[in-house]
Amino acid sequence: MPVITIADVDTLLAGELGQWLQGQTEARAEAKRKAWQRWIAGLVLGGPLLLCFGGEGFVWQALGYAGLGIIAIGFTMGGIIRQNMVSSLKREMNSALARSLGVEYSPEATFGDEFNLAYAYDLLPGYTRKICEDCWQGELGGTRFRLYEATMIERRGSGKDRRDVTVFKGVILTLRFARDFHGVTLVERQRLRLTLFGDSQTKNGMKLDRVKMVDPRFEKSFDVYGSDPVEARYLVHPAYCERLVALEERFQGKSLKALFHKGDVVVVVDSEDLFESASLNPDRDRDLLGRTIEQFRALAEMMTSLNERRRAEAST
Repeated sequence: MPVITIADVDTLLAGELGQWLQGQTEARAEAKRKAWQRWIAGLVLGGPLLLCFGGEGFVWQALGYAGLGIIAIGFTMGGIIRQNMVSSLKREMNSALARSLGVEYSPEATFGDEFNLAYAYDLLPGYTRKICEDCWQGELGGTRFRLYEATMIERRGSGKDRRDVTVFKGVILTLRFARDFHGVTLVERQRLRLTLFGDSQTKNGMKLDRVKMVDPRFEKSFDVYGSDPVEARYLVHPAYCERLVALEERFQGKSLKALFHKGDVVVVVDSEDLFESASLNPDRDRDLLGRTIEQFRALAEMMTSLNERRRAEAST
């Protein structure tokens, strides 16, 4: 079984990363100070103008709205200052972890074929616009992978009721399996099914029948659909199922879905912001970095499961 070594928090903080973070103490404090200055200035300048809402006439109302605008500008400027500092810290901390793993990290990301595939098979909802960030890619345990965070937004309503709604916020992960698949297999969290006309789904023009799984624990939590039941049972084996669940838990996510398609495994997890390894509070560095490491540990264990399957196949 391939061994994936992941540096612990103490090792990373004892090296160059720890020294760099110590050198950022004053910059963190300065960012806090400047942010508070913007917030206070906005309240001091804009707050009194809010009293104008008590007056009558266009001028008084305009002054009141001007006060709201000044406060909003102050809070926005303060937030930008904080976010820029946090982003700088996060870039260095995530990059240090990536280097220890021999993979690449970038705050920027781009959508690829895995997104189109996930969308075609309904792993993702409909949307009006999409955003992605925080890309990790490389090889772990002999398995190529690419992971990034995505946000999908849908414009709903019309006229004054028009609004943007976040319909998905989470992780899109693609893994390269050791061999191509003959069919398509879909794994998703169990949901209410209407089986009056048969227990199957049509995705991307392909009929996928529900596959009965051997592991009763997995059967209670997940549904598996596939075009080739024998292959589906081979791919979604108990050890792999356990690590899918562990990945979901470590990512603090829900609604996990996975697709096996032509040698690629695409995993989608609806979750909060991940790999948020930094803040303006130095006392949180250890905990936040540790959480990021644990998230990657779950990812590595799932990849190890794939490698175990490849080794078992090669030995037969």
